[in-house]
Amino acid sequence: MDGRRLKLLIAGGLLLGGVGCSRNTTPPGFVNPTPPQQSKLFGGGQQPVAAAPPGAGPTGGGMPVEVAQPRKSGQKLGPDAETAFGDTHVQSAFLDPAPQNKDELLDLARHRYERALKQDPKHQGALLGMARMYVRTGERERTAAAFKRYVDLYPKDAAVQHEAAMACARFQDWTGACAWCDSALRLDPENRSIQKTRGFCLARAGRWDEAFAAMSRVMPEAQARYNIAAVLLHTNQPDASRQQLQLALRADPQHANTLGLLAELDHTHPTTPPAVNPGNAIQTVGGVAP
Repeated sequence: MDGRRLKLLIAGGLLLGGVGCSRNTTPPGFVNPTPPQQSKLFGGGQQPVAAAPPGAGPTGGGMPVEVAQPRKSGQKLGPDAETAFGDTHVQSAFLDPAPQNKDELLDLARHRYERALKQDPKHQGALLGMARMYVRTGERERTAAAFKRYVDLYPKDAAVQHEAAMACARFQDWTGACAWCDSALRLDPENRSIQKTRGFCLARAGRWDEAFAAMSRVMPEAQARYNIAAVLLHTNQPDASRQQLQLALRADPQHANTLGLLAELDHTHPTTPPAVNPGNAIQTVGGVAP
């Protein structure tokens, strides 16, 4: 398939592109799950800059350092300051181009978070900083352990459970992502962003009817079917994708995104005469067949 192939994204935070997509463009108008505002984990755009404590400043290599400040003998930085330094070290480690001392910066960040947690084992910023760092370094098991540690202490934080779902999606753990979304929705049932994330993760897990039902709760039928079609195309199922696009046009004959993706599909995957009875070849998603 040529460079005009449409694809799915999820995040610089866009769910599907950030987690294993190999195509190079995005379907226009494609609705992606929206990560929590505090969770810009996945590379697309700058992470929020944590305010470093007084005395922090960049060196030529982008590494924050402490400038000598008047301080009482033996006085230590508190957990908030340690966490702020850790966040800044992580941000510096992932500058583009990557600094030569990236590994040293990540080690410094880890030590900062550990010192913060030694002083306050329930410090939310340090717990999340550690989890987010492991997401960015691609350490799946440590990411899971760090999010579990946070949620064990703060079990009613739906936003962080959504963030954990997004982390699972980054590692293409669709079952885990769905489970985190379910847990978050039990806390915040009307959250549209979590519902969208759940819909896409269900689709990537191959649970098409559930995915369509989840998406239909927060968007029109035509858009939901378009999104299902895009996932099917992304997973190399062009015939099933075409069927969903046709169903989308039944719901909204003027749906621009569907018309555009169908034109691309006609170009990249021209239709061929069916080898079997077309009545038996129809794949239903959402319980509706053409």
